Amino acid sequence: MVELTSDKEMTMVRCGKRVLVIVGVLALSGCDKAYTPADFMKDAALRNKILTQCAQQHDQQSKNCQNAQEAQKKVDFEKQTGKTDIK
Repeated sequence: MVELTSDKEMTMVRCGKRVLVIVGVLALSGCDKAYTPADFMKDAALRNKILTQCAQQHDQQSKNCQNAQEAQKKVDFEKQTGKTDIK
């Protein structure tokens, strides 16, 4: 291993580590779990939360918004018809 001798080099190493941590946190914070329509059908609270977020953020194109909407259609269909399959 290389020994660092100056304070300037030590400062650069500490700064580099901080940058890596910040970049890592930012990368992970942008990752949302993608739920399936089946997930949304099982969890009404989750489905309602995502549908509300989609409406508030005008984000109808995200995968979670589409899957939550699909699940809501299936749930509504089941309630209206008693059938579990939309054809």
